[in-house]
Amino acid sequence: MEKKHNVMKRTLAGLTAALCIAGCMSAVAASAEDNIGSSGYHSASDKVSGGWAAVKGSTSPENNPDAIDALDKATSNIDGVAYTPVAVLARQCVAGTNYCILCKVKAVAPLARPSYYLIYIYKDLKGGAKIIGRTTVLKSSPYGSAGGYDVNDGDTTLDANEEILTAFNQSIDGLDGVDYEPIAYFGTCYVACKMHKILCRTTVVYPDAEPEFKLITIYEEYNGGARLGDSDPINFYEIGEYNRSIHYEACEPNCTHNGNIEFWYNSFSDKYYSDEECTNEITKDEAIIKALGHDLDEPVWKWSSDYSSAHLTVKCKRCGTKVINTDAKITVKNISDPTYTKTGLLRYVATVTVDGKSYVDEKDEVLDKLPYAAPKISYEKVNGAVKLSWEDVEGAEEYGVAGYINGKWKLLDHGTGTSYVLKNLKAGGSYKVAVVSKSSGQWITDFSNAITVTPKDTVTNLYPEFQTKVINGKIGYKWEAVPGAEKYAVAVCLANKWQIAKQLDSNVRTWTSPKVQSGSYKTVVVAKVNGKWMTAQAPAHAVTVSVSSAADQLSLESNEYLITLYNYSGSHQTWDISCAVPGDSQYFEFFDSNKNNTAQQTLPRHICAPNGGSMQFGIRQKTQGVGDLSSCLKITNVETGVAYTVSLTDKMVNEDENMLSIYFDGSSFLSPEEFECSPN
Repeated sequence: MEKKHNVMKRTLAGLTAALCIAGCMSAVAASAEDNIGSSGYHSASDKVSGGWAAVKGSTSPENNPDAIDALDKATSNIDGVAYTPVAVLARQCVAGTNYCILCKVKAVAPLARPSYYLIYIYKDLKGGAKIIGRTTVLKSSPYGSAGGYDVNDGDTTLDANEEILTAFNQSIDGLDGVDYEPIAYFGTCYVACKMHKILCRTTVVYPDAEPEFKLITIYEEYNGGARLGDSDPINFYEIGEYNRSIHYEACEPNCTHNGNIEFWYNSFSDKYYSDEECTNEITKDEAIIKALGHDLDEPVWKWSSDYSSAHLTVKCKRCGTKVINTDAKITVKNISDPTYTKTGLLRYVATVTVDGKSYVDEKDEVLDKLPYAAPKISYEKVNGAVKLSWEDVEGAEEYGVAGYINGKWKLLDHGTGTSYVLKNLKAGGSYKVAVVSKSSGQWITDFSNAITVTPKDTVTNLYPEFQTKVINGKIGYKWEAVPGAEKYAVAVCLANKWQIAKQLDSNVRTWTSPKVQSGSYKTVVVAKVNGKWMTAQAPAHAVTVSVSSAADQLSLESNEYLITLYNYSGSHQTWDISCAVPGDSQYFEFFDSNKNNTAQQTLPRHICAPNGGSMQFGIRQKTQGVGDLSSCLKITNVETGVAYTVSLTDKMVNEDENMLSIYFDGSSFLSPEEFECSPN
């Protein structure tokens, strides 16, 4: 259907004459000339009462800047109320100019509702302006009340209100002789049907007809169809009395905006009243209810995946507003550096400060251990030894040389250098070794760099490597072959003189002495090479062997035990000897060679020489039969820190004699029977 709101052609004849007759040629001539194609207003005629000229051209505020300037100046001193121009309807030339402007008027307050008024403005010849009257077009019902019109608070054009435009076009369809141009849609009342209030400019279809503005009502049925209802013309001369007191409905405060009691404000006297008659004056503070302020909820942090940024959101529990919605400042704290044995830790701290209050959140990042590569080992063969060398490890505090002995890794020595000579190796033997490093006070037990080494296979050591055993008062010898040896001899130092105890053929490498008296014997095995006995360095290869016999021992009670501890490993051993557990000190005590109680549960630290070095001590049960002999003795290796719990029940030399012998072979403590059967 064709829309029925096209504006008819306008006639500008007689414009200049009319302005001159009205006596305001000098005041508005320029304005009329500038706006002749847009505002299209004319002088008063017989058709418009009171000298008012209805606007024939565009009524939009944009095309009537002189009227809008007057409105802005007239309302500039009014606070708390917004005047929004909708259409400029008429002008009147006086000693200056009067304007009739359709405005949407709305208090600046939460939940405020709009109303529509004709606002009359007088603009004097000097450019000053003031409100001279106001006529109600459509007023909103008080907030919370039922019934009345649902006043439009949006765009008033019918193009923006498609449903209203459709009803309008239906209502005027078939009406001839009058052109209806919709200016503004005000609102709708929902009763038995829908009643739409619209301002129209109507013009009778004949030459030079003067337009007039009418407030029309359109009745629209709920099931379709619309008809034109009441049509009330706008009489510009009926200027309503302008009430300078502005009414403010009661309004509850919210988090950010003040509320107020119901009051009236006179913008000219700047006074506040609690009654409509404006007789009961109050202060502004009495009228205003302070804003509640936000009730903050718990902070919500959102971090980036790499912790490089964080965002803080804090909402109000009351209104849901994001009161704080900002990025944080990130600082990074290095809590601990990673090492080869431990992870490191970085701490990211997010901080947001608002109104003097700081919000802080933290995230921790675990840093992986440093990648560790065991140092690469190389070695050089030397006589009876090998020289190990390895690469430096960044950050290493110390290095340790470990040997693989009896199926276990054992720390042989340690230091800060990157080379080490592994001595006392047997010709032709092979040895599995590794180098470990210490970092941050901890050994890194990575043996992946293990290598197998052998000493130089040339004959330069002419002194046999030998071991001794003492069994039942006899000294047993066993030694390694010396290439080219013609004979072997066992020598003993007696009265500070070396004496040959036994000569043996080159194919014999073991010998057991006759039973000897108890005591200590310095002894060595030598070889005869190229017809000459190799004795020059014999004392340097000698060992001291201690021999005990029952006849030479103390008289022992049934609860007393005399222990001889032998070191048959290839290196010196430093031992701490004590009761196995603190509780055992209640049942056992150590005694010396005079059977005196040492008043200690730990013996003085003792160093035993390799290949037969020994020490002797006594231990007794405080009460006969009380105390567990299988777990009463604790021997701790000082160098390695390894502690052994040693049983006494299987260490007897002879039955019914409380004489015990304990043999250390480098990895464990053996009984006489175990030692006798051992391959070494």
